[in-house]
Amino acid sequence: MLLGNWPECLFSRSLAGMERPWRRNFYILLAAELFAIMGFQAVQPFLPYYIQEFNVADLAEALVWTGYMGTAGGITMAISSPIWGTMADRFGRKAMVVRSMLGGGLTVIFMAYAVTVEQILVARALQGALAGTVTACITLVSTTTPKQHLGYALGLMQGTFMLGSSLGPLLGGPFIEHFGYYNCFLVSGVLVLLAGVAVKLWVHEDFQPEDRSGINGGERESFYQGAMRLFRMRAFLIMLTCMMLVQFAFGVIMPVVPLFLQQLAGEEDILTLAGLVFSLMGLVGALSSVVFGRWSEYFGARQTLLGGLVSTAVLLALQGLSISVLMLGALMVLAGLATGAIRPVTSSIITRIVAEEDRGKAFGIVTSATAFGWALGPTVGAYIGAIWGFRTVFFITAAFFSVVAGWAWRAMVDVELEEPARRAWLQTVRNRLAERRENKLKNSE
Repeated sequence: MLLGNWPECLFSRSLAGMERPWRRNFYILLAAELFAIMGFQAVQPFLPYYIQEFNVADLAEALVWTGYMGTAGGITMAISSPIWGTMADRFGRKAMVVRSMLGGGLTVIFMAYAVTVEQILVARALQGALAGTVTACITLVSTTTPKQHLGYALGLMQGTFMLGSSLGPLLGGPFIEHFGYYNCFLVSGVLVLLAGVAVKLWVHEDFQPEDRSGINGGERESFYQGAMRLFRMRAFLIMLTCMMLVQFAFGVIMPVVPLFLQQLAGEEDILTLAGLVFSLMGLVGALSSVVFGRWSEYFGARQTLLGGLVSTAVLLALQGLSISVLMLGALMVLAGLATGAIRPVTSSIITRIVAEEDRGKAFGIVTSATAFGWALGPTVGAYIGAIWGFRTVFFITAAFFSVVAGWAWRAMVDVELEEPARRAWLQTVRNRLAERRENKLKNSE
């Protein structure tokens, strides 16, 4: 009997052996990215306050400088992302993760030694060009994770991004208050560098560059040719436009939020308070990413994306009506729930419509496009806030999100995403409740 089943046993063991390597890589990468994001976010949300340590006259001028920094980082990221994406397809995705963490860590340390606002601006521009850990990690995960686990892995990775974004400010605010900006930037930069070293040492990738020499008469396909081939895919073009517009909207509101918190707080010490608000927002977003990464199977990717966009629009409009730090903070935390639904769904859609060998290039193009949107957003938001007031920025951004939601819904009507069969969520809930009742009856008997 035992001998008769030995081929089946060997087959099951080989499957288990295949499962272990990708899970090991994934969880190591997850931990490294968590510490890297914590390092970045321990200082990033506090840059609008940090620049007030230099020769900045008032909140309006601080807002404009914050907008410039967001734009500088977005422009350099937009220029460099396609280059990194092409290099990822040729030399491996792991190398790009290591590059983004080491380069990003060095720029954070550079900010610690800045003595003028202009030097911080240069550091932000360098960070945009050299960092980009989020896209690098998503690309590596999308090519090393089995398709049946892809939704779960991307949702958990997106949740890790947001968890790091929540822990970073929570630790960074009190750290700055007790030890100063200089020490916080140094410790944060070293943390990001150590994450890059961990990926280099312990994450393994069996990378084989795809041979596309036959596509172009025996010559290797250029980045331009590959990009044009992707642009001819209607579904990819729709998602690219949607993600660029969403990122532009996030960029518009980005420089305003921390300074609006400071305005509502008045003379109160804002660092710990702002850190707590950003932390809760990131934590809720992290949980939302994991949950909606799974629940999009019940509702559908298109429906989940629409719900996230509309909810974000409503909550931004309510934030513009805030009259206290508590009200604004609570609405920002709820907004984290909505934005957490948007990001993993868009990444999942991209992986479903793009072939595995093109994902490095595709995510490079996506990062470039969204970075251009982000680059325009902060300066636009900064000037609107400086001229017409902080609240106006919230209302304009909310209206823009509403327009994007309507356009995305109509544009994606005919897009086939090759999703797994959608589950009837209400029937699933009823079945599970019925099972629990039956189990209770059996146990009572």
